Amino acid sequence: MLAQLYILCILLDMTLAAYRRDLKARKRELADLLRQRQTIDQKIAQLPPVINHLEGLCKELGERVAHETATKVELTTGLTELARVTLEEMFIPLSASELKQRMEVKGFDFSRYSNPLASIHTVLQRLVKSGKVRVVPQKGGKKAYQWITVVDGLLSLLQNVSAVAAQRSLPKEAAKHGPSNETASRSGVALHKR
Repeated sequence: MLAQLYILCILLDMTLAAYRRDLKARKRELADLLRQRQTIDQKIAQLPPVINHLEGLCKELGERVAHETATKVELTTGLTELARVTLEEMFIPLSASELKQRMEVKGFDFSRYSNPLASIHTVLQRLVKSGKVRVVPQKGGKKAYQWITVVDGLLSLLQNVSAVAAQRSLPKEAAKHGPSNETASRSGVALHKR
């Protein structure tokens, strides 16, 4: 029994030593993490003023560049060209009034137009007729307009080619398999079951 008690004391002493080592290691780890957190907190405190300053610079420079670009666009393009460029830049359909607003943001001066929306509608109709823009129906019967991208044009062309090819292959298939009931009834020939 004394031997067992001695072994138990040794095990408790070893366990206690292990716990103390682990405790010491965890305290060191906590101290390291707290130092890291202090460094991170200092960096975090320094960033917001820098970010605010950079945002202000970006906004100011962006507005300046947009104004200069708009002035250049207005000098070098007319209503139709700016409408085309604006629609081409957008990936969503725009109503005529939305298009007008976007053009005004770009600096286009509508003061010389007695009815700017009527002029924009005329331009949009010409672009739709030329196949550059498509009409996208909106709620309430309103219309929006979207630039037809090269990819849209190619997809439409492929669909048309596929449809034509399918129509051309139908008569060949019918000739191979004989007239179908539908084909025969259209041609006035009665088919009898054998």
